[in-house]
Formats: sequence, C-alpha cells, structure tokens
Amino acid sequence: MTALLVAAALAVCAIALPHALRLDHAPAGFAAAIWLSALLLRALASIGAVVAIEVYLPVTGPLEPFGAWCAGALSSHTLTDALFALPALVLAGSLVAGIVALVRAHRHVDALVREYAVGTGPDGSVVLGDGELLIAAAGPRVLVSAGALVTLDDAELRAGLEHERGHIVLRHRYLLIAGELARAVARFVPGTSAAARELTFALERHADLYALSRRHDPAVLASAICKTARGSLRAPALSLGGGVVARRARLLLEADPEAKPPRAHPGLFALAPLMVALVLVGALALPFAAHAGYHEKHRLGTPHTCHASDAA
Repeated sequence: MTALLVAAALAVCAIALPHALRLDHAPAGFAAAIWLSALLLRALASIGAVVAIEVYLPVTGPLEPFGAWCAGALSSHTLTDALFALPALVLAGSLVAGIVALVRAHRHVDALVREYAVGTGPDGSVVLGDGELLIAAAGPRVLVSAGALVTLDDAELRAGLEHERGHIVLRHRYLLIAGELARAVARFVPGTSAAARELTFALERHADLYALSRRHDPAVLASAICKTARGSLRAPALSLGGGVVARRARLLLEADPEAKPPRAHPGLFALAPLMVALVLVGALALPFAAHAGYHEKHRLGTPHTCHASDAA
C-alpha cells in the first residue's frame, strides 16, 4: 500500500508540474511531449482510481457494517459489487463518447471532401468549392477552400499551406487522437481541459515553426492565421486551431526570422523524457497492481453475504 501511495503522489506531481511552467517559448516538440504525457498520466490516474475502488477499497472493510443489509433476492455483496462497478462504467462511457466524436469528425471531413472537392490546388492541395475561408490538414491531405484562394494573398496562402503540411509531416493527427482519447478518460480530473488546450497550442506552434523553417515570414503567417480564424466556421473542427490564435499570432510577431530555433532548457530536456517514462511505467505497472489487488482481495476473503432467506 505504501508503494501505491508513493506512486500516486509522484503521478500527482508530474500531472500538476506542467501547469506551473512557462512553456510558450520552449521548443514546441518538447512542450507537446510534456502536455501529451500529462494527459496520458491523467488517464492512467483515472483508471488507477477505478481499479483502487473496485479492488482495494473493499479489502479495507469500510462497508462491513452494511454486510447484513439485504434487498430482496440480492445480497449486500452483490449490491456492493454493482456500486463499485459504477465508476468503471462511467469511465468506459466517457471513452466511448470520445471515440464516437472522433469517428464523427472523420466522417464529417470525408463528407465535406466528397461534396465540395473540385480539383487540385496549389502544392497538391485539395480545393473545396466553398466560399468559406478554410485551410486545414485532413489526414494526409491539405484542404483549401475557394474562399481562401480569393481572400489570402499569395504569400499568406503559401505560408498557410506550409503550416498545414507541417501538421501532416510531423504526424500531429496521431498525437491529437491520443490526446483526445486521454482527455475523454480523464475528463473528471481537474485541469484536463486546460492540458488538452495546451497540447493543441503546442502542436499548432510546432506547425508554425515548421512553416518558418521553410523561410516564410512570421508576420505573413500570423496574418494568414488571423484571417482564417475570422473567416472560417469549420477550421476548428478540421484543423488543430481554434482558441489559440491570439497567442500564436503574438509569438509569431515577436519572432526574429533570422534567429535560431530555441534550445531546450536542461531541466526541460530532462522533464520531457521523464514524463514519457512515467507514462510507460504507469501503463506497465497498472495491470500488475490490479492483478495483485485482486488476489489480495480473495486471500482475505469476500465480505459477508446475506440472502433474503437469511433475513427471514
């Protein structure tokens, strides 16, 4: 039990630490790794709490005074098991809801392409015959609307396309899916929504830096981002944008085009792999902890069972 408490305290510290750091100017890849790890640790902590309720809590005996309670033909032990199963059912339902939302978003994108695609655009993008202003990465494709082709100038369009291509090249969609699934599992843990927003911001900034590395002007990219955010209702659902536009634009306008990319602070350089290692260790240790708790529960014996015939 002491080891479990130590592990829980370590997980809480690792989850809370990123919120105390200023990662806006940190290398975007490190920031994304830290925030994704924080989300995954939240998910593991949620699963661990459910396991503790289901496996460890009955062993401590706090429900023994209720052992003689009966409900018709059901024993108190059966009712207790049903009660302890509720958190797991809630967690499973939340995960299923997250998966359904991702599937619906994917189908929405496919339907949009089928309905509005009119041909190939600049740099191999797919042109949508829609007046709404949209540039977005959708799987392995970059989508650009007719409205964006008309509204953005050539430099803004090239910078915007390069940003979305950065999402594809850097495999951000897989990180986003992992983050969304972790957020669904950990939605009841305080700070989860904020961590998900920070992951989104880090991935967006990573794609911004990819575009800047291709010699695009930061002010031009900031202008394209702001115009797209003002003119598109679909962009938040398709791309990784949305609520981080002002922060991204500020960082881009503060950027020096001639400066080298920021280097990771030694502490940050150590924190990112440490967070990833904690996720891996937690994912590997959780099944063994649940297995050990299950056998400990049965070694100590099951709670008193009372049937309707006993009450008579």
